[in-house]
Amino acid sequence: MPASAPAAEGPLVGPNGASFEVRPSDPLLGNIDIDAVVAAVPEFYAMKGMFFNALAATLGERFAQVVTTLSSPPRGGLYLPFSDYPMRDFLRVYDAAARLSHPNRSSREAYRRLARQQVAAFRESALGRITMHLATDPGAALMRYTGSLGALVKGPSARARQLGPSEVQIDIGSFRGMLEYPLGNFEALVMGYGAKPTIAVEVRGPDALQFVVTW
Repeated sequence: MPASAPAAEGPLVGPNGASFEVRPSDPLLGNIDIDAVVAAVPEFYAMKGMFFNALAATLGERFAQVVTTLSSPPRGGLYLPFSDYPMRDFLRVYDAAARLSHPNRSSREAYRRLARQQVAAFRESALGRITMHLATDPGAALMRYTGSLGALVKGPSARARQLGPSEVQIDIGSFRGMLEYPLGNFEALVMGYGAKPTIAVEVRGPDALQFVVTW
């Protein structure tokens, strides 16, 4: 099963080699064991602080409860936007924020929906404004966003290639976490241009994912 395989499987989840196709209106079913996901993440995997602060704001007073589960809590309660923090901590904060924001959804769907909001946090950052400035269509946005991940995330690798005017393939290697996170990111990038994405997801191995995004 992929790292994000839920404890109670939904119809869109299967073993390595499985694939599914999804549109934004198709709900994801199943709940994920966050402890198992976090345990599979190597210690050196990291994410920039810019992705933490919006989640901490979403949690509000509840963030203090989550802090007790973190290995590197932020000094003064604020993350430095361009500093690295453990991905394990990010997943803990992300899980709590998703469940709070979407309490009536499966955890898979909650993760996906919150991931769409994370794209907005990236766009509003200094790096995001520079990266996305010249992206005039969904294809360019997907290519530029994927190209920026090396500067934002330590551990996984990602590469994108345009297959056609309205189709981009994105391969992610050394992946750990929830596949719903990149899925929601890619959906938001396309929807930001008023287009409707269809995403084919292939679980190519225990740490390898492929997304083919069309619109």
